[in-house]
Amino acid sequence: MAYLADFLIFFAFILVVTDFFAMSYGVFTAAGAIFFVVGTVILFSVMHAVPVFFIRIVLPTYITLTVFVSVFVYLGYKAYRAKVKIGESTLINEVGEVTKDIKDGEEGKILVNGELWTAFSDSEILKGSKAVITEIDNKLRLKVKPVENTQ
Repeated sequence: MAYLADFLIFFAFILVVTDFFAMSYGVFTAAGAIFFVVGTVILFSVMHAVPVFFIRIVLPTYITLTVFVSVFVYLGYKAYRAKVKIGESTLINEVGEVTKDIKDGEEGKILVNGELWTAFSDSEILKGSKAVITEIDNKLRLKVKPVENTQ
C-alpha cells in the first residue's frame, strides 16, 4: 500500500510538470493536486509515526497549493466581477482624432484610444479635428459627428 501512495505522489508531480508544457488549462495540475492529497492520505494511514519528510516536503506543499488555489480563485472572482472594458458600449461617446478626411457619404479614418478605425459621418469632418462616436454599424465602422466647441 505504501508503494501505491509513493506512486500517486510521484505521478502527481509529473502531472504538475506536464501542465507547464501541455495546454490543459490546469486540468493536469488539478489532477496532480488530487493525486497528491490521496497519495499522502494513503501513506499516512499505512504509517503509524509521522515521518520527517512530512514536515519538510508534504506540509509545505499543502500550504503552497492552498495559497496558490486561494490566490487564483480570488483573482478569477475579481476578473468575473470587473466592469466590461471592451465592446460597443465602451466606444460610444468616446472622442477621437480624425486622421483621414471624412466626407459626407464616404469613409475616413479616426484614431480612438490608440486604435485606428474606419469611420463615416453625415457631415464633413477634416483631418486633425475631433469627432465623437455616436454608433457602430454591423461592419465595425464608427458613425461619428464633429465635436461641438463649447468655449
